[in-house]
Amino acid sequence: MITIKDLLASIPVAVRAAIDDDTVEYLTSVVEAADAGDATALRDAAEPFLTDAGMSDAELEAMFAQLSVGSSASSSAAASKGPVLLPSANRPQPLPAAAAAPAPAAPAPAASAPARPASAATTPQAGSRLEAPVVQAYSQQSRFHNETVTTLSKEVDLKSVNVVIGDSELLVDARLWLKTGQHYGMVGRNGVGKSTLLSVIGNKTLVGFPENIRTLYVQQLDVIDTSASVIDTVLAADTERQKRMNDVRMIERSLQSPDALREALEKYIARIGNERIYLAQKIATLRSGRRGKAARGVALKAEKSMLAEIREALYAGGKADGEVAAEVLATLFGELDAMDAHSAESRARGILHDLGIDEGVQNGPVKVLSGGWRMRVALAQAMLVEPDILLLDECTNHLDLAAIAWLQDYLVALEGVTIVCVSHDRDFLNAVSREIIRVKDKKLTYHPGNYDEYEQTEDELRRKKERQVASLERRREHVKKSIDSFMKHARSTNDSKVLGQVASRKKKLDRLAGSDKNEDGTRFKVSYWAGFHDTLRPEIVLERAEKDVDFSIPQPEPLRNAGPLVSLASVSFAYAKGGSVLDNISMSIMMGDHIALLGLNGCGKSTLVNIIKGDLPPTKGSVEQQARLRIGHYTQHFVDELSDVDASGLSMLMDSNPGTKEGDARKWLGSFELSGPLATRPIHTLSGGQRARMAMALMLFSNPHILLLDEVTNHLDMYAVQGLISAINEYEGTVIIVSHDRHFVRQTADDCYSLQAGKLTLLEDGVDQFTSSITVD
Repeated sequence: MITIKDLLASIPVAVRAAIDDDTVEYLTSVVEAADAGDATALRDAAEPFLTDAGMSDAELEAMFAQLSVGSSASSSAAASKGPVLLPSANRPQPLPAAAAAPAPAAPAPAASAPARPASAATTPQAGSRLEAPVVQAYSQQSRFHNETVTTLSKEVDLKSVNVVIGDSELLVDARLWLKTGQHYGMVGRNGVGKSTLLSVIGNKTLVGFPENIRTLYVQQLDVIDTSASVIDTVLAADTERQKRMNDVRMIERSLQSPDALREALEKYIARIGNERIYLAQKIATLRSGRRGKAARGVALKAEKSMLAEIREALYAGGKADGEVAAEVLATLFGELDAMDAHSAESRARGILHDLGIDEGVQNGPVKVLSGGWRMRVALAQAMLVEPDILLLDECTNHLDLAAIAWLQDYLVALEGVTIVCVSHDRDFLNAVSREIIRVKDKKLTYHPGNYDEYEQTEDELRRKKERQVASLERRREHVKKSIDSFMKHARSTNDSKVLGQVASRKKKLDRLAGSDKNEDGTRFKVSYWAGFHDTLRPEIVLERAEKDVDFSIPQPEPLRNAGPLVSLASVSFAYAKGGSVLDNISMSIMMGDHIALLGLNGCGKSTLVNIIKGDLPPTKGSVEQQARLRIGHYTQHFVDELSDVDASGLSMLMDSNPGTKEGDARKWLGSFELSGPLATRPIHTLSGGQRARMAMALMLFSNPHILLLDEVTNHLDMYAVQGLISAINEYEGTVIIVSHDRHFVRQTADDCYSLQAGKLTLLEDGVDQFTSSITVD
């Protein structure tokens, strides 16, 4: 039996990147069907999608030949679990193989509260674990209208948005409100669901999100790995153009062969038919009651008759295949002209040039590029598509300061495009954001201004509420004392008039249970307060302050020698084929130094760090370390590697440090906010920020004298970054920082060095001097 794992693994990476999640889910259902165990049946269902994604006939032949030969009982057993989908009662059912359309979503029931539709479940990407939890995302739908399927407005205003991953609720009845052209910064603690929310919007798996609004999601840890050229990879991001280009190439290649031409036309009919069927299915999903029943009937009819109707229209009047092909090509060329497809390559090359990628690199394969350059390719894809909503998740990761400055300027000047950006870089977020979306307590709240203004406003509001509560408490205490005094007087004198005053004071005490002012400062009136309430005034709710992240960096043990921890004398380094990287560098690293190494990607910062650590010998000069010196090295690569680790953090910590008691290990992980279930969960199931804290916990357990921190703020939220800043400033050991986060460097480094052209130069004015010296093209 052929499994979905076999199928996904055999698809070329470049083609796999062009296949959407709905198609993967449909192919999964086909593979699971009883009659889909052989390659022939599977090919009938999968071939139209793979062709649309850019797979050639030769590649298809080779892939299905490999599947036919390579399928075995062992591979079937290894993948028997299959992707995690909804229970079979709610799972989308496959269409007939001839239609080969994405699986329809389960219809929404006729109820005011929305169901959790099956179409919201995300499916695993190629190479991901098949046991990944199901993500469900849905919003409140109109029973009678279709305005959330297609709308003329580019504004998004969805009520009662719910996002659930596995058994965990990330958002509950939240409001998603994205105003046209607004630039948002999204903040919240690691693990609250920021990345998940962006992904369900970008992947169109949030049921109720308007279909006509174009979104593009540049995701966290987005590293493109393909043998395709850079320019082809960027052009493939425009899926609408790519589908039509594939159709044109397919039909033009087949013009000399009648059989091949008929097959190419059938594939074209299948593609446009599938799109119309899928739209009908989505409308049916969003409708309920009598209208929903009618819509589902239309969808079912479309599944049965759409392909026949399209075929009949194309071949009307007894046209031959050649005539139909000429008309189809004319239609496709017209559609390509309408979307300005002829200028796509020049626009893509211009974008790549602006990102610093020259023409030679553009024509070369993506897989030879470093992580930072691959991130630039991902950003180029986003810029080419020109979406209505651009979703950026930690987009500054792997970028150097020059690229960050360019991207910052580009986004600030980008008018008419709604931007939602998740970033740990405070300076970048301040520059790009005009409004802040906070994810907290499973809700979304909106705050005008950038991040600094949001923090200041929230702090002022919290202090104001604290003063109001304190004032109310003083007044309540005064009234209570007067009531006690009157009661005492009434008991001693039997004065009934005093009891009336007591009753009046008690009513006043009830009115002092909350605020007498509305949020806009006007006087509160009970008659305007809708609903039933337990008090005569709205309660003043004090904002629960975010818990500080307290990183535990142990102070280093003293060494016998008070001299330099590491000394570099006239150190140079050159790779055998790559030329000189470091040139005649001398420096003494003392206990307590806090040093930042600044430079553009590829300038040799990591090489210098590895020489300091002792992992890389210099080609010239000498390096001396003190005896018994312990060095902790945090690398971004280590965090990425943890995404493939099945073991728990607790077991990994205890295995790497034999003799450690479980209680001590749990306590240590707890100091990095990795207590309880987070300590025993497989590390690959943790969020990016949680894996970053796990990497830090594993590194610091050895109590090092020197911390080498390479892009340590990547994937940490603002609160974690601030906690790390405080911990580093209290650390009495030596810290060497490689970071492009200007705020982080500014707050932690006493000395900043610039590494350019192999030379190390002390910057008197720190990171701001380096930022002002770089050129932004």
